[in-house]
Amino acid sequence: MSKLVETLESVHEKVFESFRYVTDKKQYGQEEKWSMPPEFRERMVFKGDCDDFAMMCRQLVRKAGINNSRLLACNTEDGEGHLVLEVEGYVLDNRSTKLETKDTLTKKGYKWLGISGYNPGDPWTGVN
Repeated sequence: MSKLVETLESVHEKVFESFRYVTDKKQYGQEEKWSMPPEFRERMVFKGDCDDFAMMCRQLVRKAGINNSRLLACNTEDGEGHLVLEVEGYVLDNRSTKLETKDTLTKKGYKWLGISGYNPGDPWTGVN
C-alpha cells in the first residue's frame, strides 16, 4: 500500500468516526452554508453536512503535506447534490465507511459535475 493511500485512509477514518451528519437547515437555519471547519482534535464530535466533511478532510490532508486535493461536486446515485474530496482518483466521502475511488463511485451511479482548483479561491471547472 502506498504512503498516499495510507494517509488518505487514516484521514477518512478519523473524520468519519468524529462526524455526525446534520443538514445546514437544521444546524444554521439556512438551506446551504459553507464555512471553514474547526481545528480537528482527537475524540471531537464534528457536526455538518457533506461539504463540512469534505473540507475537514481537506484540512487534514493538507496538514499531512498532500497539496493536490480538490473538492468535487456531484450527484449521487439517487440524484442528490453532494460534495466529496478527491486526491489522485481517491475519494473521501461521508456516505462511505472507507476510502473509495472515483471509478468505483462512478460505477455506483455518481455523476461528476464540477471540481475546484487546488488552492482556495481557484476557479471551479466542469467535469466531462
